[in-house]
Amino acid sequence: MTITPSIEKFIAGWADMACKWSVNRTVAEVHALFYLSAEPLSAEDVSRVLSVSRSNVSASLRELEGLGLIRPVYVRGDRKQYYETRNNPW
Repeated sequence: MTITPSIEKFIAGWADMACKWSVNRTVAEVHALFYLSAEPLSAEDVSRVLSVSRSNVSASLRELEGLGLIRPVYVRGDRKQYYETRNNPW
């Protein structure tokens, strides 16, 4: 996934809004990226696209999965763990 200026603006706005609700900025950025992504992403993909450390991405993924906002998915032929957003978390 490549980040266009409009995607970058959306991710920044999503993170700003989430910070006002006491949500960690990186968690919000990761969630926004998954929300916009058409395909499942691995932690390495997220780390590369957002320029965030792998450990910070892992912690964010655990939190989002615990909240039920993302879920792990199987991608045939790849050993990495991939995630995608839930269509309707509620």
